[in-house]
Amino acid sequence: MKRILLLAALAAAGAARAQEGEDVQEKRLGFVERNPMLTMSGPFTEAFDAELLDQLSSGFATTVVLRAYVYKRGSDTALWWSAATWRVAYDLWAETYLIQIRDYNGERNYVEKKKAEALRLATTMNELPVAPLAVLTPGVEYFVGVEIEINPVSPELLAQVRRWLVRPSLGGASFFGGFVSIFLNPKVAEADRTLRFRSQVFYRVKKK
Repeated sequence: MKRILLLAALAAAGAARAQEGEDVQEKRLGFVERNPMLTMSGPFTEAFDAELLDQLSSGFATTVVLRAYVYKRGSDTALWWSAATWRVAYDLWAETYLIQIRDYNGERNYVEKKKAEALRLATTMNELPVAPLAVLTPGVEYFVGVEIEINPVSPELLAQVRRWLVRPSLGGASFFGGFVSIFLNPKVAEADRTLRFRSQVFYRVKKK
């Protein structure tokens, strides 16, 4: 049985935003415990502008790379990170969109006739696993920082994500030790489009 996490209201906003990145938009996302993982749900349709929407029907593949960083509130070092990729290609002969999704749970493939439905699948986190429940202490406040890149050109980024998708256990501290806060030190964009946002603060309910 799934248990919806209790979402905490964001307090002491001034101090928190100064540390967690004032220029990063906050989005309310859905969190659910799916043992052994915390999962996250929500759309990110705003990652696609008009030009990228047109490209979906060009016959060339569009790749979406998402990285989710779990932070303990008040810390600028990620506790855990996870990843997912979406790939959309339009089959000009069959006039259908082919969508491939890869994350911690494996690979799923879809075929859609309508661009709107292909876009929805390619811009939706549907109970995306973001961290093992074992690393999240009940009663402690956390938030998730999300970085999305459309058609990233960095081979290093794609290699890192692909390695994690093959061996998700490497999402722990030993693997992201070289990463710094995406909020305090945002890198120069290396993609057609980059989107960053953070979730609301949340915490796991303590068991009685």
